[in-house]
Amino acid sequence: MSKILDVAVIGGGVAGTYCAWRLTGPQGLKEGKRRVALFEYSDRIGGRLYTKTFPGMPNVAAELGGMRYIVPEKDDPTSNQPMVSNLIEALDLPSHVFLMGNPEKGPDGQPIGEKENILYLRGKHLLVKQQADPAQVPYNLSWNERGKTVNDLQVFAMNLLVPNNQNLTLEQWMDTRVYGHPLYTYGFWNLMSQTLSSEAYQFMKDAGGYDANVANANAVAQLPATEYANTDGFRAITGGYQRLPLTLAQQATEQGAEIHMNRRLAKIEKDADGHYKLTFIVTETRVIDTDFGGVHEETKDKEGVPPEIVHARDIILGLPRRSLELIDWEGWDQKGVKEMLSSVLIQDAFKLLLAYDYPWWRAMNLVAGRSITDLPVRQIYYFGTEEDQPGGEKGNMRSLLMASYNDITTVPFWKGLEHGPPFVGRRPQNVKPLAKEQAAATGDDQRVVPLAECVATDAMVSSAHRQILEVHGLVDVDQPYSAIYHDWSGDPYGGGWHEWKAGFRYNLLMPRIRQPLSAEKVYICGEAYSNNQGWVEGCLQTAEHVLQDKFDLAWPAYLTGLPETILGP
Repeated sequence: MSKILDVAVIGGGVAGTYCAWRLTGPQGLKEGKRRVALFEYSDRIGGRLYTKTFPGMPNVAAELGGMRYIVPEKDDPTSNQPMVSNLIEALDLPSHVFLMGNPEKGPDGQPIGEKENILYLRGKHLLVKQQADPAQVPYNLSWNERGKTVNDLQVFAMNLLVPNNQNLTLEQWMDTRVYGHPLYTYGFWNLMSQTLSSEAYQFMKDAGGYDANVANANAVAQLPATEYANTDGFRAITGGYQRLPLTLAQQATEQGAEIHMNRRLAKIEKDADGHYKLTFIVTETRVIDTDFGGVHEETKDKEGVPPEIVHARDIILGLPRRSLELIDWEGWDQKGVKEMLSSVLIQDAFKLLLAYDYPWWRAMNLVAGRSITDLPVRQIYYFGTEEDQPGGEKGNMRSLLMASYNDITTVPFWKGLEHGPPFVGRRPQNVKPLAKEQAAATGDDQRVVPLAECVATDAMVSSAHRQILEVHGLVDVDQPYSAIYHDWSGDPYGGGWHEWKAGFRYNLLMPRIRQPLSAEKVYICGEAYSNNQGWVEGCLQTAEHVLQDKFDLAWPAYLTGLPETILGP
């Protein structure tokens, strides 16, 4: 790699692979072919999109990271998440409805949806449809809060504080004053402490499922949020969300991009010619034995291998905040840059998925979507059987349960159970090990518990299974035969997603941080500093801004007919 790269793209997640795909493709090049190379720290393309499968369920995607997107409304192609929706369609990736409840029709002729799913709060069982019944909700709400769902409470607070909030632009939200101060100067929790009772706030936190919904992040980002409401507009990529960055990377390679795996960007400097000198540490991803007999994949610097030096004219950092902070670059120390970098909160996130021989929850009329509790498992998602999937085996009723989807305050509970004997599981009935030759040909490693970056322990699975029984009011059901989990709080990710801190007028900050120093051709994109934090849409929005504003690429063909406003600030 002696020649100078035109663009070095750092990070093999959605932002990085999208940039490599666009820069080398026919979508916007106006002159000559750029020499583009992408560098990924591990041996896996995907970033925080991470899909695995279980033995006996080869067609059920177990999503350890992002799992869904929101399609535009029929009468408004610019609504919700138009970029990722159109990109998936343009790449011809198959997708399906991500159900958030029972699709069957009830007595009123309407889909049952989430109404029959469970809320288990403060030791009391109720159904989602009962959360507006003051007699059922175990929270001491004030008179004007009673009879409201968690979504209703959010709308109630928003209308109380900002009466004329319909169709406000982000700039207008920033200009809004509440209790005598700009709204963006408040943390959401701080603001709610002056607006709702503490019981209402706790109800919103417990029954909303995500701590992030009520975290003390910037009130401008939090107050108009509608994450509490389930929607019929969710879709998922059939076969797993990781197929999106994998497809982008594959097509980028076919278009001439170089992709270098197991390369950690350690340092950015300038060379004698004014180009960027990038120092990469060679890493290796290996199967590591744990202290208690389990195995997991681990990426570490490779000992005894000298660093690799690459020279480039431009750099795109498609990375989250923590990954940026791990790079040695004097630019971070320049005036105002460090403050911009630290303008977002890094939020911990954790997922634990369990494989069962049959979907025992269906006997309780639980088909899809989630049940929610204030126990550490927090959110329990129900997924289909292997038989339900395209290409699935007829009669195969093995099914997937996301036993715990939690963030921020409950993640430490599971961290405390990480050390101990690994969960061994058992091979599901009628699933025989493949012959060695067949296993080698198919890449099947014959593991009952899928090999991943984290190891589910006996204590972890036992605790989750016990909490699941309590949430469903059951004494016992068959134990899961396999399990997998991922904790996103470790390096190089730092967390699962980001939220803007209080006190930042981030509508003005977003364009600046995409090129933190005007004299340097170092650009940043990804969900962390977007207006769609925690979503692939935010990755695409910031990446497209960089590509159009800094590299003069034309409007992408897959977005033909859509206005530039879909990119946000």
